[in-house]
Amino acid sequence: MRTLVYGLGESGTSAARALLSHGTPPAEVLAADAGDSERHREAAAELSGIGIEARLGAGPGVLGGIRRVVASPGVPPRDAVLWAAAQRGIPVVSEVALGLELLGPGVRVAAFTGTNGKTTAVDMLRSVLEASGVPHAVAGNSWAALTGRLSEAREAGNLVLEVSSFQLHYLREPGFEVAALLNVRPDHLNWHASFEEYAEDKLRVFEGQRAGDLALVSATDTVGRSAVRSPPAEAVAVGEGGTGLWSGALYLRGRRLLEVEELSFAGAHNHENALFAAAAAERLGAGDEGIREGLRAYRTMPHRMEVVADRDRVLYVDDSKATNPAAVAAALAGLDRPVVLILGGSEKDTDFSEVAAQLGRCRAVVCQGEAGPRICEYLSGREAGVPVSLSGHLEEAVETARGLARPGDAVLLSPGCASFDQFSGYSERGRAFGALAAGSGRAVGARGSAGA
Repeated sequence: MRTLVYGLGESGTSAARALLSHGTPPAEVLAADAGDSERHREAAAELSGIGIEARLGAGPGVLGGIRRVVASPGVPPRDAVLWAAAQRGIPVVSEVALGLELLGPGVRVAAFTGTNGKTTAVDMLRSVLEASGVPHAVAGNSWAALTGRLSEAREAGNLVLEVSSFQLHYLREPGFEVAALLNVRPDHLNWHASFEEYAEDKLRVFEGQRAGDLALVSATDTVGRSAVRSPPAEAVAVGEGGTGLWSGALYLRGRRLLEVEELSFAGAHNHENALFAAAAAERLGAGDEGIREGLRAYRTMPHRMEVVADRDRVLYVDDSKATNPAAVAAALAGLDRPVVLILGGSEKDTDFSEVAAQLGRCRAVVCQGEAGPRICEYLSGREAGVPVSLSGHLEEAVETARGLARPGDAVLLSPGCASFDQFSGYSERGRAFGALAAGSGRAVGARGSAGA
């Protein structure tokens, strides 16, 4: 069966290599991408070096003789090649779907998805499993491609998998032993046809679960709650029953785990992430003491409410990973001081009403980047009594925010947008913000966290 691997980013090159390592002859694999940049040419040369034909600038004609397409997550369904494959009845699967197929039986999988928090929750679970001595591999989305971690997952016997809506779109009946949906908010509407399609893709994480499996949702998320009203799997809603945050402590199935003051991270959203991680870790074999130790030891990842500078008694907080409005709202709710908020980046046509509802926590808002003018116009019309200004780019926005902030404030980069108008990704944007924020002030270590 000749397979087209479409999209030559990390996922695509990993998928092509995995097909070869699992016995598919090179002649049965074709790698292609619609692009033709230097990066694409380097990937194509790498694959050609192991005998895989690679084509750049590809269109629907690349489908001749193809019986299956493995789609990289960055390629939307409306892409000309994927659209033509659908019209011709050629099956399209995601790189994660291929990885699960090649992985085979015998590995327990805990899969996490959600608009916000999934990378943090997976990282917390990783910390807990390490502290508990439970062997595991981590893959997917913000981590290494699954098809590149198959040997490690088989050896460990436990796989922690972060899956995006892009990866779930072409994944059917995965049957995860643990499936966690943290939340669903409008996002990636430039990739999905509608919010309804986006939510439907997120809910695929529960497909194929059986009695004895575990489905985790948030008690406050309507999309997740709707999916587990009568599931075959055991359903746990974080925030009700015996699992939640009450009186300053985390509880798991009615057992008091630890006080939030014992944790190095702050914010109700992060405490909920920790409970998702704790519930999944328990299912994979971690005991309460290992869960406590792993959560106490956990430090927030870069660009997620990370304090990067303290200058003139103003904290500069890098939340560059917040690429949608719901994440911005959560960040504002997690700070206990006045905020000068920096919003904007590349346009995703998202609704900023969730941010508008939190403007009372702001001293001022500075909009910047490609989406800056639209966001500025929208927020200025809300008449919330908060000054809203417009800057052309991030460097200008930081200088404007510096001038607006007062001692005791926080300047918060929580953009609510992707970064591709000015940067290669949210990490580069966060590093740039940190450098601009520190200036001649005192830089804070890379694992600092913003207090709530």
